Amino acid sequence: MKKIILLAILFSGCVAFTNAQSANEPQTAPTEQTVTTDDGYKAVALTDLSAVIQDSVKNLAGDTFDVKKVELNADKALTRVTLTNKADATEKVVVLDKDGKEVKPEAATVQAPETTPEQ
Repeated sequence: MKKIILLAILFSGCVAFTNAQSANEPQTAPTEQTVTTDDGYKAVALTDLSAVIQDSVKNLAGDTFDVKKVELNADKALTRVTLTNKADATEKVVVLDKDGKEVKPEAATVQAPETTPEQ
């Protein structure tokens, strides 16, 4: 009987210790952060674009891709098209100029820090 009482006291001590440790930790609610970038592209319907752009998009999509999203940057006269592969559901993003030609993203240029000769 003494062992049972001793075991109950030990168990309640462990529970009290665990609760005391939990009470000391700050209670913070998880927060969600949404990062949005305004790159100037606005969603548009493919039918709202010129016939040249529509033909280019249809040629790019062909039988392999579905057109998922079409976005227009009026300031730069660029159209960004997101295509989804019908076979494996992978996405491909293509940027077209006003003539319907694909535009490659410009390579990032890294400037080396200027060095001064040691004297």
